[in-house]
Amino acid sequence: MANRPEQPDRHRWRPSGPGLILFLALLLLAGSCARRPVVPLTPTSYPVFTDDLDYDGLQQAIDASLRYLRTLPRHALLPAGDTRVPVVRLRASLYAFAALVAARPSPGTLNREIRRRFQVLQATGGHAFDPERAMLVTGYFQPVFPGSVTRKPPYLYPLYTVPGNLAVRRTGSSGSKAIGRLQNGTFLPYWTRAEIEQQGRARGYELVWLRDPMDAFVLHVQGSGLIRLTDGTLRGVHYALKNGRPYRSIGRYLVQSGRISLADASLKSIRAYIASHPDERDEILYHNQSFIFFNWSPGQGAVGNLGVRLTPGRSIAVDQSCFPAGALAFLSTRQPVMDRRGRVTSWKPLQRFVLVQDRGSAIRGPGRVDLFWGTGARAGAAAGRMKEDGALYFLLLRQDHAR
Repeated sequence: MANRPEQPDRHRWRPSGPGLILFLALLLLAGSCARRPVVPLTPTSYPVFTDDLDYDGLQQAIDASLRYLRTLPRHALLPAGDTRVPVVRLRASLYAFAALVAARPSPGTLNREIRRRFQVLQATGGHAFDPERAMLVTGYFQPVFPGSVTRKPPYLYPLYTVPGNLAVRRTGSSGSKAIGRLQNGTFLPYWTRAEIEQQGRARGYELVWLRDPMDAFVLHVQGSGLIRLTDGTLRGVHYALKNGRPYRSIGRYLVQSGRISLADASLKSIRAYIASHPDERDEILYHNQSFIFFNWSPGQGAVGNLGVRLTPGRSIAVDQSCFPAGALAFLSTRQPVMDRRGRVTSWKPLQRFVLVQDRGSAIRGPGRVDLFWGTGARAGAAAGRMKEDGALYFLLLRQDHAR
C-alpha cells in the first residue's frame, strides 16, 4: 500500500456521494519529522483506553507485527520522534500487551495496567509544538477489479511487474534506496508514467491486463488489490517497487484547473469527468509521474510495506520516518455508520488499538494516519468517508518492565 495520495487539510468537508475520497488528495499536507513528532505523557494525562472492536483481530495484527520485528537485528533502532526505540523494546511491548488483553481485562484493570507498565507517547499532529492539535485520520481499502492474464478485448490496460531495466541503488549510511536506470554506466532517473506507457519502457513485463485505465490507476494509488480473472478465480496483487518519480495528485490537479469543484470531488466525479472527456485522459493521468510495479500476492489479503498481511480495522499507515514500524498504538477518532446501500446514517466514536504496518508515499509527517478498512466496495465506501480529526498514541513497555 505504498503510494496512497496526500489528503486535504484537516478542516472537515463532505464530498457528495460515496467514493474513494482518500484517492483525491486535493490539498498537500506537507510533513516533517524534525519537530518533535511525539511527546511523552505523564500517566495522569493518559487517555481512557478502550476498544470498540472488543479486541477482535487484535492478536492477529500483533502477530503480524511480531513476524516483521523478528526479522530485524536485535540491535536495530527504529524512529519514535526525535529518539530511537530498540527493536527488542518494541517486541517486548507487543508480547506484554498481548498477554494483558488475552485475559480480557475490565476497563479499569486495562487502564490501570497500562498506566503502571507502559509509557505513552502522543503523536503531535500537524503542529509539533501544539500536542493537542488533532491528527487527520483517513481510510483506505483493497479494491477488486476484473482482469485477464492475457491481452484481449476489453482487457487492454496492463499492470506491470518490476522491469529488468530498473535499477536500485543504496545511498548514504542509512541504506536508503534510489530508483533509476543505468545508461552507458550512468545512473539516471527512471522513466515517468507517460514515458513508461507511451514508449513501452516496461513492455514484456505485463503481469495482468485490466479493462479500464482508471482501475489500473486506482491500484497504483492503493498499492494492492484483488483481480477477478476471466475464469472466475480471484488473485491478489501488491506493491513491488515504484519508478522513483514524485507523486502528484490528479484530484488536486482537476480542482486547481477548474474542471471539478472541491465540493463535488469524488472518485465517481473523476471517473465521470474522464469518461466524458476521453481526449483529456492521458493528460490527467500523466500529471502524476509516479508509477507502481506489482507482484502477485501469495494470498488474497492486502499486504503492507512490512510484508505482512494487513488486518482490517487494525492496521494503519503512517510516516515511518516519524513513527516506528510494527509499533502498537491507540487511535481515537470517529467513524461512519452506514446502511446496506453504503449511505452514511450517523457517526459514532472509533477508539481502538492499532498497529503500524504500512506507509504511503504521500502519508508524510506526524499529522497523518490512514486506517485500513478491508476489501471491496463496502470497505471502500467507509474508507472514503474518513477524513476526521483524531488522536494517536504509541504504547511502549516501560524500561523497568522490559524483558
